[in-house]
Amino acid sequence: MPETNVPACPTHGARPRSLHSESFEGIVLVIEELIGTVSGVGTTSFSRCPYGYPYNFEGVVRALEDLNTSISGISGGGGGADIAAGSGIYFTTSGTATVINATITSASGLTISAGSGIYLSDAGTRINLNAVGDGSVTVLYSGTVAVISGTDTQGGGGGGASVTVSGSPGTGYSTGDLWFDTNEGRLFVYASGGSVGDPAWYQTNAEAIALKSETAPSGTGENSPPRDGSIWFNTLMGSLFVYDATTSGWYEAGPQRSFAYGASAPAASTQGAGWLDTTTNRLKVWNGSEWADIDIDGGVF
Repeated sequence: MPETNVPACPTHGARPRSLHSESFEGIVLVIEELIGTVSGVGTTSFSRCPYGYPYNFEGVVRALEDLNTSISGISGGGGGADIAAGSGIYFTTSGTATVINATITSASGLTISAGSGIYLSDAGTRINLNAVGDGSVTVLYSGTVAVISGTDTQGGGGGGASVTVSGSPGTGYSTGDLWFDTNEGRLFVYASGGSVGDPAWYQTNAEAIALKSETAPSGTGENSPPRDGSIWFNTLMGSLFVYDATTSGWYEAGPQRSFAYGASAPAASTQGAGWLDTTTNRLKVWNGSEWADIDIDGGVF
């Protein structure tokens, strides 16, 4: 064979040399490429071992067996499956379902049903999907970017929600909007519609801190509804309460108080706090402004 061929071999060039190693490895690699080529022809029985093939007699035989299986499913029009030969689309079986696989190499090699909303552009380098918005949602495609916009019409969805960072949520908000209260450092969500009977701002309680107030949290206004295990510090009594969802009640965490004990009066406390003055050996109670003595009959003087 001359060193230079005219015309040149379309695969091996003017100076024909094998593209693969002249060994078992080269044989197996060529067969694998043949299997890949078959997938681009269109077959209903594509087969390729996912574990690969060893570079020996066994690997050659197994690769040829898969090639034979793949070739056996080649027929015009994709074997009656309405898939054009050469389209790069083939079927594989996964459990009880049939999976459609596609290797698109050119726009002319793929046949797609009219009305499917799928078409090719740029010689098959991209698949475009004709997406249509539902309700008040619109989809605009510029040729490179798809923009989906609109307002939720299903109720309680929170589509197009905004986030307000301020000391006040302002006006014009809708369901699902978020408000970070810069005064309290807490996050609120506006809930309305659906099963929400009282449209309002509800605290997310992500920080799981104890609520402080003179009255128990009721779920109205800016207080989130109490949940099982919620903690509330009663500022009038100076006591901590835990909410029980089963009985819908607040229960004091430490209902029994002990008196302060010492010769010096303790710091001012909540009304009702007690102190045993060891100098006079008398019990005193804090009435909101001073430590008042308690007589033996239970009165305060």
